Amino acid sequence: MAKENKKDQIENLPSCVCEFINRVIKKMRYRRNVQKDVRAELTAHFEDQLRDCPAGKEREEKARQLILEFGDVKLLAILLRRAKKRCRPLWRTIVARSFQTIGVIILSFIFYCVYISLGQPNISVNYVREMTNLTRPVVDESQNAAPLYQKAFDLYKEPPDVELKEEPVFADDNKLMKAIRNKNWVDELNAEELASLKTWISSNTEAIKMFQQATEKPHCWWQREAKGEILLNVLLPELRTIRDLSRLLSWQAVLKANSGNVEEAFDDLLLCYRAGQHFEGPRTVVEQLVGWAIQAKSVRTAFLILQHRQVEGPLLKDFQANLEDLIVNGTYTPDYTTERFMILDFIQRCYTDNGSGSGHMIPGRLSTISSSDSDILNDFDNPFLNYVQYLGLSLVTADRDKMRRVFENFYDNVQQWAYKTPRQLHQENIDFEMGVYEWSRLKQIRYWPVMVLMPALGRVSEIAYRSKLEAEALVTMIGLFRYKQDKGEYPQDLDELIVTGYLKNLPMDYFSDKPLAYRKTEDDFLLYSFGHNYVDDGGKPAYDNEGKYRMWSDKDADAVFWPEPEPKTIPEQPYSPEMVYPGY
Repeated sequence: MAKENKKDQIENLPSCVCEFINRVIKKMRYRRNVQKDVRAELTAHFEDQLRDCPAGKEREEKARQLILEFGDVKLLAILLRRAKKRCRPLWRTIVARSFQTIGVIILSFIFYCVYISLGQPNISVNYVREMTNLTRPVVDESQNAAPLYQKAFDLYKEPPDVELKEEPVFADDNKLMKAIRNKNWVDELNAEELASLKTWISSNTEAIKMFQQATEKPHCWWQREAKGEILLNVLLPELRTIRDLSRLLSWQAVLKANSGNVEEAFDDLLLCYRAGQHFEGPRTVVEQLVGWAIQAKSVRTAFLILQHRQVEGPLLKDFQANLEDLIVNGTYTPDYTTERFMILDFIQRCYTDNGSGSGHMIPGRLSTISSSDSDILNDFDNPFLNYVQYLGLSLVTADRDKMRRVFENFYDNVQQWAYKTPRQLHQENIDFEMGVYEWSRLKQIRYWPVMVLMPALGRVSEIAYRSKLEAEALVTMIGLFRYKQDKGEYPQDLDELIVTGYLKNLPMDYFSDKPLAYRKTEDDFLLYSFGHNYVDDGGKPAYDNEGKYRMWSDKDADAVFWPEPEPKTIPEQPYSPEMVYPGY
């Protein structure tokens, strides 16, 4: 209260003192309550010193002398501020220092966010061009099947629609294709489906001719395009049409065989098999899978023809020889080079490069990739929220060098595993996910691109081996049929086919790493693979819930190639609440 009273008397002091005190308080730049204390203390000091000095000129001179003794105003203000800080309680010092530290951290964080946001990538490799060059073994364009395939695609006519009880599941799913999807032979089609099928085939006569000319070319490469030259956005427009054309040719082979023209039917199937080989090798995994699917479709159609038609020995011999040549020249090992290119392109576009392999992720570049057709991230409708998401991911993500090493290690391993049979992979308990989902939560966050971009390749190698195995099983079956026609009975074992020249090599079952299981029966034979459970179940087939045979099933069963297992009648279950509410 005394200080307040003396402060109130500041106006009674000489004007030079008032000005001096105000300047000191202003220079202190400290809290208001501390300024009040300092003002009161300075006022009291000057009051005490000037108490005995009479008013007038002498008092004014005395005041000026006192001001000179204080020295520089700025230095005095600093010393007073420091003195007050030293005198404040410990808890207040801790709070002040804490807020200062937080402020420094926030400011540093803001500067770092600006720093990583302003980063620029070093895009040194056009991986779209590299991908094209990878699939282009020769320069001579006359050896390229792609232009002829494109002409076939341009001439291709879609299947006519038929009446369906249910609409197609997908918007681009043609009604005829849906109606005949699970049907294999002519006698399974109704009159409308058969007529529509014949119309579809006849309307594509010119497209089939171009397709045939394309399959006669030794190589096939496409001039790839990608939005923004980003390899993740590469366009593969030919896959859907070539898949439909292969289905068309398979059904044309069925119709020809059904009418007795088996030779031309086999020619159509060989044509499809050659088309599938144009999608093997260093291409995207999707292309390779489509190629193997086309081959599998042609092989299974050949199975059907052999089940429904008696084929003479010379024709079987020619078909077997042609198929054996195709198998020898085929590539059944997945190639992941293009998939590796996709990751390298992602890294070079979304990371800075300091010249030594390191660098940080760039939020803006991540936004560019995500807003493209690749759909890497789930975008918000709000651009600001999008950027906040990308910024947050960039802040926690591992640097360029570490990220690249993880991906390179993954692709090095899966390429090595591609040369292992399904049986070997099973025995070695290979983990295609490389324990990613067992990482700590922090590591999963730091390496989130691995979680998002690493493809599921566990079944790719298996599908490739299945494609080769089915083709080799078909060759073996043809050899057995020829042996029976010449000898009057089937051999006791497959070794007899090798000895007598009906087979060049003993077919291997890649799910047992032993020869295909063969057993002579009374009037026929049984030929099968151990299948997905890698166990010999004696040729036991697997069925789906509708009683239809499924060659490659995850159930405890074998993959039976011959004879085709008959459909199984599934007894109709009486209704019970348990069917709708399990555990009712």
